[in-house]
Amino acid sequence: MATSIPENLQVLVTGGSGFLGTGIVSALLDKYPKWRISILDQRPPDPQVASRLDQILSADIRIAESVHKAFLGYSPDLVVHTAGVIPAGTKRYSTKDEDWQRVRAVNYDGTRHILDETLASACKLFVYTSSCTVVTDDMEHDYFYMDEKIPTGLATLHYGKSKGMAERYVLSPEHAEKGLVACALRPCTILGPTDTAVISRFHEVIINGETNFIIGDGNNLYDFMYIDNAVLAHMLAVENLLTTQTAAGHAFFISNQEPVYFWDFLIYVWAQFDHVPKYRMHISETVAWGVASVLEWKTWLTGMASALDRGSVRDGARSLFANNDKAKRILGYEPIVGLSEGVKLTCMGYKRHLATQKAQNTGNAKLAG
Repeated sequence: MATSIPENLQVLVTGGSGFLGTGIVSALLDKYPKWRISILDQRPPDPQVASRLDQILSADIRIAESVHKAFLGYSPDLVVHTAGVIPAGTKRYSTKDEDWQRVRAVNYDGTRHILDETLASACKLFVYTSSCTVVTDDMEHDYFYMDEKIPTGLATLHYGKSKGMAERYVLSPEHAEKGLVACALRPCTILGPTDTAVISRFHEVIINGETNFIIGDGNNLYDFMYIDNAVLAHMLAVENLLTTQTAAGHAFFISNQEPVYFWDFLIYVWAQFDHVPKYRMHISETVAWGVASVLEWKTWLTGMASALDRGSVRDGARSLFANNDKAKRILGYEPIVGLSEGVKLTCMGYKRHLATQKAQNTGNAKLAG
């Protein structure tokens, strides 16, 4: 165990071309220019990032042999494992076995393969990007100010279930006995200028004309966090494992530490797109469930997806927010970008994305004409 940050280090970031991974890679490159940062991903990294990388490894993490080949001749000092798949839209609430197998293969099997090869390469330091959904994907309960004492294993949705399985694998006593020094971070929903997955769902509600309804009493609280804060938490975890290692064996909830009323949060998001609902009507969860059922049938018949389904009805009526005291105490984590500013920056980024899409569609239309 070192008492200071090493000057020269070989660090691997899996999923390094993704939303969170790119942020972590860029932060590591900026703060530790002498470190050799590599990524493992099937997608190419941002060109500006690629030129600064030591190596770009490619592997299908679902396949053990593919990961093994990527690690041949490569031995990092520390691995940050962010690679994973988040089911999008209605797939989040799927109960189909084929969807479960697809999510499990990436999030659980992929994590096993990465960790096994990490240990085989003689690397002992491992930061795992878990998720708050290891707890909150138990759809039967609200979670008020949840902390790390709450047991996992109750999640029924594919994403939280797979992430919980992977987290338990990483933090298992068997791996600690082999000398693995690992920790897991459980971020809540992450927003940022280059994210299109989360903010697009909120924007679709405007497009679909579904902004006039509040499910339940509207008093349910939710956690969100800005990308820079998620990156900071990962940097602190890396630095902890390189020095005091007080985070070893632990999982940490991380958020913006600003739980907000979910339906007020949506109003604030929609305002960034100059949309204010003309009226707002409270509807019970039971009624909303019925409406969502009809809309799901409409989706099935027409192929036009609605932003409202039975799963999102339940999610939209629950309270889900976390206590970050453990991350503050052990990692020294404190958010650096406030939620209101983070939402503004996120929406500005999505506006640029929409403008780019519109320009591309116009260009394609002219070519077709």
